[in-house]
Amino acid sequence: MAEDGRALMAAGTAGPWGPGEWPEEPLPRGDRLPVLIPAGVWLIFLTIPVVALVAGPAPMGATILGLAGTVAFVVVYLGHFVRPWLVRGVPLWVNTLAVTVLLLISVAATAPGAGLTAFNFLPFTLAIWIFPHHLRVGLPVSVGLAALWVAMALLIAPAGERFWMIVPVVLALFIMLALRLAMEREERSRILGEELALSQQREQVGRDVHDVLGHSLTVITLKTQLARKLVEDDPQRAQAQLDEVLDVSRQALAEVRSAVGGQHVPDLDAQLASSRSALEAAGIAADLSTTASASLPAAGRQLFAWCLREAVTNVIRHADATRCAVTVTRDRLTVADDGVGRTAAEAVVGRVPTSGSGLRGLRDRVAREGGTLTVEDARPGEERPGTRLEVRL
Repeated sequence: MAEDGRALMAAGTAGPWGPGEWPEEPLPRGDRLPVLIPAGVWLIFLTIPVVALVAGPAPMGATILGLAGTVAFVVVYLGHFVRPWLVRGVPLWVNTLAVTVLLLISVAATAPGAGLTAFNFLPFTLAIWIFPHHLRVGLPVSVGLAALWVAMALLIAPAGERFWMIVPVVLALFIMLALRLAMEREERSRILGEELALSQQREQVGRDVHDVLGHSLTVITLKTQLARKLVEDDPQRAQAQLDEVLDVSRQALAEVRSAVGGQHVPDLDAQLASSRSALEAAGIAADLSTTASASLPAAGRQLFAWCLREAVTNVIRHADATRCAVTVTRDRLTVADDGVGRTAAEAVVGRVPTSGSGLRGLRDRVAREGGTLTVEDARPGEERPGTRLEVRL
């Protein structure tokens, strides 16, 4: 991680901390070489002042001082990638300012021997401000430094050489700012993607827990009510119902744990049996018909199990039905009841009712699997039209 983070400034690629989030810890030894190599590649442009120092007419003392200044510049510049915080506990911009001063002192040492070619050092001072800092700090400082270098070129350089001194600095500024803005956009996209994925994961967990508890608590309530009625007349049946309540509650607890861990996969056959038991406990005649359900793909069986759980729960809770028919084929699940039907607010033919988080979650599940979900009156025009829910793969 440290390697990628330093590469943010060295190679212009996004690191794990993002722009302006450099840690105080020095780069570990094992990670230094992969970072220093891409940073050092750009130092090839310093061959121009080095050649001017060696081959120029400057006195030996100025040449030695210039070469020493060049070495100091390279050491300080690359060292900033290894240890961006010279003094911990103070803001990063203070540390970068200190590094900038050291770099300018090194550049000043090269100026007597290298002459105007010393301007080739200056774009590197922009880089240490643009990349590791937030734009609110790096942008004004780097623009200010570039303006200072341009002003110096206009003041000290002959008219014929100003263009070749100003253009590299300005061009370097624009290129680095373009890279920095691209990195900023990439970083924001990455953060947005992570937040979206986290939101979807939370929504999925919430939907799974809702579907698990909604059905299980409905069954527990019905069986508890039935046991309460039977406790005096038929204690043995009442005890059997309470035993089933205990089993359902244990199963619900295990399913909730699995749902939170992202490992819960409902079984269609088990859900069919559970649905029959829940309907009968509610006093609703259950008519379950399966055709070639065993040939369903795993994803289809899981989707149908979720849909059947939610549909049967809604029938028990809201339909006031006396009969519920469930049909499962190779590509279709149908749940129809003879209840009171949907409310006027939910009477949108061919669409999932807008109210009820369970049906909204069901719509999302079906859409994610590329299927279609239809909720409509089972017997349109009748006083008790019932409800028909159909899921097609």
